[in-house]
Amino acid sequence: MTDAHNHLQQLSDPGQAILTASNHGVTRHIVNGTSEADWPQVHALAQTHPQIIPAFGLHPWHLSERSPQWLDTLRQYLISTPQSGLGECGLDRWKKPFHLPEQIDCLQAQIKLAHELQRPLTIHCLQAWGPLLTLLQAQSSLPPFLLHAYSGSTEMIPAFTKLGAYFSFNGYFLHERKASTRQTFQHIPSHRLLLETDAPAMLPPAEYQTIPLSRKQNHPANLTNFLDPLAKLYATPPNLLANQMEANCQRFLSYQI
Repeated sequence: MTDAHNHLQQLSDPGQAILTASNHGVTRHIVNGTSEADWPQVHALAQTHPQIIPAFGLHPWHLSERSPQWLDTLRQYLISTPQSGLGECGLDRWKKPFHLPEQIDCLQAQIKLAHELQRPLTIHCLQAWGPLLTLLQAQSSLPPFLLHAYSGSTEMIPAFTKLGAYFSFNGYFLHERKASTRQTFQHIPSHRLLLETDAPAMLPPAEYQTIPLSRKQNHPANLTNFLDPLAKLYATPPNLLANQMEANCQRFLSYQI
């Protein structure tokens, strides 16, 4: 299985985490950088561990930290790493303070770059789904893009799907208080579905934390624990859903909608 979105560069021992995850059936990781500060770490991990597909992007939480040449630097990382995607980038009105026009400008630049270099795009969105949809609909063309840990409405799913979206389910949504989000996922077409941990963030409920980390961090090996409950949502045998999601992931990474 592939962890469609995580940040293994934030772990104290990512090599050990990758080994443990492999022993539990998680054999591939899309590892996302979020700022100029951690792009070198993601790049180094990908050079050392063939299980890693790197992604480089500027996250909306880190806009204030960017240098004047951030976009040129991002371009160079993508060009020098042909197997990489662009991400994590996006829009966020949850973490304050925020400046949405600045976020939109930076996301627009990254969408354009992903399309130019033909790289799959990973998008973060919190409490900004309307502006995100408007921005995406305004593009003349788009790369395939992943809405990681999708928390938008059911009503928006067809519009995002028409634009080429993939949607990833996160084990954090197995918390009881996230019942409405789980219901939303029942409306996502299975051929656009991916599975992620966002490790070390988004810790799932205790019963799905079979591989714990210190400081209450999420382990990428926990990904396999999310398969059965997700398969129940889709009323699909787990092995069939796992195969479907791996095919989806390969299609996403191959720059196909």
